[in-house]
Amino acid sequence: MQQSTGSRSGGMPARAGVFDMLSLGATLGAELLKGSKSDPAAAHRRWADHVMKRDGGADIDVAILPIEMVGNRAHSNELLASAPDEGVVTPGHTKADAMRFLAPAALTIASGDAWRRLRPFHEQVLGTGGTHAFAQTFLFHIRAAFAAPVHNESDIRAAMGRAMIKIVLGDVNPRLDPARDVTKLFALVQSPVKRKLLGFLHRRRRDHLYDLIARKWEYLAESSEGSREETLLAIAAHVAPDTDRTSLLQQVPHWMFTFTCSGTDLLTRALCLITSRHHVRERVLDEIRGCGPIDKATTVERMVYLNACILEAGRLFPPVTKTFHERRAAPGGRAREYAHYFPYLQRDDSLGPTVHEFRPERWLEPTLDAAAAASNLFLRGPRACPGMDLILFVCKTAIARQVAELGVSARQERLARDPLPVSFPKVSGRFTTSR
Repeated sequence: MQQSTGSRSGGMPARAGVFDMLSLGATLGAELLKGSKSDPAAAHRRWADHVMKRDGGADIDVAILPIEMVGNRAHSNELLASAPDEGVVTPGHTKADAMRFLAPAALTIASGDAWRRLRPFHEQVLGTGGTHAFAQTFLFHIRAAFAAPVHNESDIRAAMGRAMIKIVLGDVNPRLDPARDVTKLFALVQSPVKRKLLGFLHRRRRDHLYDLIARKWEYLAESSEGSREETLLAIAAHVAPDTDRTSLLQQVPHWMFTFTCSGTDLLTRALCLITSRHHVRERVLDEIRGCGPIDKATTVERMVYLNACILEAGRLFPPVTKTFHERRAAPGGRAREYAHYFPYLQRDDSLGPTVHEFRPERWLEPTLDAAAAASNLFLRGPRACPGMDLILFVCKTAIARQVAELGVSARQERLARDPLPVSFPKVSGRFTTSR
């Protein structure tokens, strides 16, 4: 799957016409028929490489849609380098239209003054750039949620949901299930077909979720007992002004989603990769044993190799595979939407001979190599995920609990050797434990 130099050097985009799109659809359909052995992301890469090499383009212009697929690192960096602004580059309307179903004021689709107001709010609540002020309390909740060995991916998702409720909301009525609600709602956000056909059936679920968040927010803001809670919502209720509370409440579902959806995928993939390779597992165990008491937040922060394993898992198998941006149209023209497809950009063969290999060590070097520097796991620049440090802390705590204390192994044979597939293989069988 090597590419020609011309396909990465800039210039006009290649043009994918109707027949090219039909070819892609047929190729992906054939991959799906392969079942557990399918690698649709690799098929997508081969198709994109063919179109770009054929036409000598830098990106791929999808002729039947107003979308251009970003095909080179320089263009990706350009789109991510500036803060979202109405006059330059904004979140794409594909992404915005989807997110508006759940949270029209969410940071992820905000731009201009709204983004500049919400970004500091997120950073303060999520503890961006360092150890969270409530890290020790959060660690207690994570360890409690993962107190039993996980047996499959569903167990991981359920444990992440339990941790999420405690970390984001605190104590809630046990008959309510906000983790399930947010997972169901984001499934609609991510599927335009489901959203259009079934969205109306979930409006009550959405209203119930916001009602729970609002009532909890009000209790935290006005109660003396609530003021002592150590949750993300408690911080939000005390640092945010009372004005514009509606838009601030709409930031909360995305924090919840990170645990039960993308965070669960990242944790599962890292756990599978670590325990599928004996030498990696042993190095992780040695580090955990040497860092100090495992029930201390400061110990988790010292687990740099485990952190590198999670970053490398996310580079190889990004839990979020795409995002969209839009550039303002020239007078009389139409706005152009740009699609980042991360499995393509992060597995570009031009990034070096080890791009398809699991090498956590690349994240420990003083200067990142090309493969690590290309990772969009948490985006980059002003658009970098403000919850990155927190979700990495959650994943490290959970893996340390499961692997070092409970002896869990999620060995998957397809992950035990390089080169790795571009798509994360379907997890087969139950996880095992040595305890």
